[in-house]
Amino acid sequence: MRRRALLASVPGVLAGLAGCSVGTLGSDESDEVTPVPRPDQSPSAATDSGTETPTATGDPPKPAEPTTVIELETGPRTYALSTPGFHTDDRARVALWFDQTATADHPATLRGWLQNGNEFENTFRIGGIPGIGQPYSRQPDGYDHEARLHLAPTDNNELAEEVPSLGRTDEGYWRVDDVGPWMPETHRLNPSEWVQLEYALVGEPGLSGRPTGTYEFRGGDRSLSVTVWDTQSPGPETESRFASRSLPAFPGDGSVQWFHDATKTTPAFVRPTTERAELDTQLGFEMVNNSHKRLQCGHWDLYKLVDSEWFHIAPTGHTADCRLLVPGGREQWGLRAFNGQAVGCGTGDCHCDGLTQGYLGGGEYAVVAGYGHATKESAALVELVGDSVPVTPTDDVSTARDGGTVTVTTGRYGDDERTADATFTLTRADSADERVIAEQVMASGRFATYDGGLRNALPFLSADVRHVVVETDEEAVDGVLGYDSNSRRFRFRGQAYQVSRGQTSD
Repeated sequence: MRRRALLASVPGVLAGLAGCSVGTLGSDESDEVTPVPRPDQSPSAATDSGTETPTATGDPPKPAEPTTVIELETGPRTYALSTPGFHTDDRARVALWFDQTATADHPATLRGWLQNGNEFENTFRIGGIPGIGQPYSRQPDGYDHEARLHLAPTDNNELAEEVPSLGRTDEGYWRVDDVGPWMPETHRLNPSEWVQLEYALVGEPGLSGRPTGTYEFRGGDRSLSVTVWDTQSPGPETESRFASRSLPAFPGDGSVQWFHDATKTTPAFVRPTTERAELDTQLGFEMVNNSHKRLQCGHWDLYKLVDSEWFHIAPTGHTADCRLLVPGGREQWGLRAFNGQAVGCGTGDCHCDGLTQGYLGGGEYAVVAGYGHATKESAALVELVGDSVPVTPTDDVSTARDGGTVTVTTGRYGDDERTADATFTLTRADSADERVIAEQVMASGRFATYDGGLRNALPFLSADVRHVVVETDEEAVDGVLGYDSNSRRFRFRGQAYQVSRGQTSD
């Protein structure tokens, strides 16, 4: 270790920030991530340019588009920083961005600042701020020994109490020679006062290579992470059981990146925990973004493949927000699939972030994420093994028959709890273009299209029945017909049907 050198002056320190502008945290709105520049000199060698620079109590400098992704020149690795800035609960404002990539002459460097965002003087607990006072990461999944990254402070870090010496491994990656502590536990700042930060992103003393994965820096209730992937092979590391499988065009523009079609150079894809499972089961999916772009808008859907045709199963609605997946980002989604009625998700024994879906029959399904790199979406094909799904009515129905007409009364009818009472009538038809499948008919829950609808009509249209009248409410009728339609034709298991609003007869 060597004691850190005191900075000669604030203007001298900031001279290396030519081209930076005052910005706000999270102001980057472009899809592309700005590549890190190759400076002619290291930040520690910067001199006063003679231009006016911000003071330590003014607005701190920040690039208009902070660099969060770099490709190393010391090995086939890409680093992606999870965010260029964040706030702490006690209103410390933190900004960090890549200033230079790793070369044979210097390690990858992050520059930034810590500012007091309060209108009063405050003492900040530096040791509780991820990456800033907690400069070592957790190990990525699959590693349990000497596989951490460190944010080692440089001479240009105004908070550092000590600056560690650095070296290179036999493979060429930069590492720290010894482990801290290097940073103070606390630091007091006046209102709006800020201090400059600068760190070298390096491996720990015993780390020879540079394992891929996500390195998380924790502190308090916040976290900062750096994701590392192979620059030359950002795609899946394992081969799919559906490799070379040809699938019919997907609904919409058909622009989908399938997991089984992904190669080692595919930068964004959905990775399933398994591609085949027996019902009832729980499956996990992860959207991986090993690209330099932010992907959007990120909603998930479930489809089933039947007779070379895709059928959307769930959900039937999404929130209006557009979600972003930053470079290096990962998003997990779970599917709890049941052959019969779904079992509610408790705590501790299952993951509730995703979809719980009952009445799924055996067959092939697609789990689709609304993120794509060269495509609009990304998806994984999975096979669920189980029995076909029978169509049965809900438990709350009662029936009455009058000749060739069966009247089905559901629990929604006359309950004065939901929308107004309404009815629809189901009859056979000669032909229909639209097709529905049992998984759609039996779907239930908040976003189910036919909840309390077709499943309460189809089972009662036997050979000697001509009409089935379902007494329910407007919400269920609109789910069957649509909000602005009075009739609809569809095919189900080879038979054509017509459903009409209200009670009808021949």
